[in-house]
Amino acid sequence: MEPTNLRVLGLFLLTIFLLIGCSKAPPLLKQMGPMKTKVGVAFNMQPKGESAIWTTTENATKTTVIVWGETQLHSTFGSAKAVTALVPKELYSKPGQFQVYLLDTKTAKKSNSLIFTVEE
Repeated sequence: MEPTNLRVLGLFLLTIFLLIGCSKAPPLLKQMGPMKTKVGVAFNMQPKGESAIWTTTENATKTTVIVWGETQLHSTFGSAKAVTALVPKELYSKPGQFQVYLLDTKTAKKSNSLIFTVEE
C-alpha cells in the first residue's frame, strides 16, 4: 500500500476511534422539586390527581428517565435541562428517605442522586 493511502487509512481509523471514545457525558441532576412531603400527601398535583416531580438537569436526552429508589417513573423530557415525572402514591405512602436520580435508558448512564424525604 502506498504511504498516502496508509495515512488516509490511519486518519480514518483514528477518527472512528475518537468518535466511539467520545460518548456523551452522563446526565447531571442539579435540582428537583419538591424535595419532601408528608406520608400520603400529594404534591405538584396534576389534572388526574397524580403527584409530579420536576428536575433541572444537564445532559438529559429523550431517553432519560427519573428513578425513585429502584422505580423508573413515567418521565417527560422537556429539554437537556429539564425532565419531569409522575410519582405513584405508593412511593410516598410510607416515611423514609429515597434516592432520586436520572437514568439514560439508552446508554445506562446514571446521574448523581438527591434525597426525597417522606415525613410522618
